Amino acid sequence: MINSERKANVTDSEYREFLAALARTHVRPYRRRHMHPEGDELLYAIGKLSSTARFAKAVGERSDNPELLNALGNELDNWYVQHVVDEMRESGVLSALDEAPDITFAELRRNAIPDEDVRLLRGTGVDDPDAEITILIHYARKRLGHREAKPSATAEQARDELKRIKERLMSGSNSSAPTQLDVNKKKKIFNGIGKILAGTVTAAGNLLLATGTLIAPNPATAYGVIGSSALAVGSICQGIGDLRGE
Repeated sequence: MINSERKANVTDSEYREFLAALARTHVRPYRRRHMHPEGDELLYAIGKLSSTARFAKAVGERSDNPELLNALGNELDNWYVQHVVDEMRESGVLSALDEAPDITFAELRRNAIPDEDVRLLRGTGVDDPDAEITILIHYARKRLGHREAKPSATAEQARDELKRIKERLMSGSNSSAPTQLDVNKKKKIFNGIGKILAGTVTAAGNLLLATGTLIAPNPATAYGVIGSSALAVGSICQGIGDLRGE
């Protein structure tokens, strides 16, 4: 539940200072521990996951096609979602989000979100990233903006939820009546897939942002590392809720 009294007392400047302090206290710069043959592993993950999100959106419009369902199921079975979550944990981002969700999430606001997230969301097939960010901010406040929340646990569930939905997609693709695949829930299913993938993409972009921000360090933009991460976990949380029919 949002603490309206606190929200009224926390200015934009104070909130950004708080997020910057979390970043300085918890977050270690992304060190590019893994390299893909085509370049940096996180950069490759952003491209791969963005492509999969766009494909999921297209399949959602043709969910009666078993070949497309099968192809999407195979696309969802990749290492990159868990890789990004692992890097969030190793970098300290998840511990920063866990420290005070009743402030970080309950007070989340647009001017704490880097403009780069607009480009990243657009790359995942989101038609109106600014509207999407507004929706995610309000969702994150409601679902994760309380002291009992455990944002790291939400992020850790992303891969398992995609694996479960992959099994449902593959089952539907092998059915003699694929059009019966969650016909009344398919919109939420494909929306949920997109939300999880989009959240993972923005999380990966945030880790790259942390490299330039925290090595310097640059306190003027360090708050964006945490603000973007909060938005990313909010997107993952909403996607999981959609996949579960919540």
